[in-house]
Amino acid sequence: MLQRLCLTLILLCSVETCLAITDDEVEVDYRDGQYVAHLAGKVQASSATALAVLLDFEHMTVFLPGLNESRIVAHQGNQYQVMQRGKVSFGPFEMPFESLRRIEVIDGTRIVSVGQGGSARWLKSEMRLQPLSGNICEFDYRIEMTPENWLPASLGVGLMRHQLAQQFTALIHEMQRRQHPPKAQSGSGQ
Repeated sequence: MLQRLCLTLILLCSVETCLAITDDEVEVDYRDGQYVAHLAGKVQASSATALAVLLDFEHMTVFLPGLNESRIVAHQGNQYQVMQRGKVSFGPFEMPFESLRRIEVIDGTRIVSVGQGGSARWLKSEMRLQPLSGNICEFDYRIEMTPENWLPASLGVGLMRHQLAQQFTALIHEMQRRQHPPKAQSGSGQ
């Protein structure tokens, strides 16, 4: 139900960069059946690395928890059509989700995604990336979603907060892993 967006980067933000995002750092509002969420932060990776991770749809199952399938259905220039499937877990609750989205990359600094099918009646998200000095990238993410099936707000708000925090923490870790790959250990051979 909640989409695994490029979305979704963070836990315990420092002044400089984020290592992970806590549920409390994700703002979620619920009105008339629609959830609107926002989160922002900084990651110690270049905007090019951040963008590469956010667009690595074919490998997202490796680094995003709960994502079982992710594939590019169509790709032309700066536009993608992406299908993703998985399950969302929150405490004792577990729900499968499916997402078909049209994704457009604008000027290498914005990713706009619109749902075209799946577990959401309406889905639109936007990720903005701003390069800063010292290979630090500032991100700002917003998503609007109306689930296909009714979900009580008391559960849905917490679920969305938790899922976005978990997804963005995984994305941040992957961005930092790619920006700062571990150095190969040289063996003495003796």
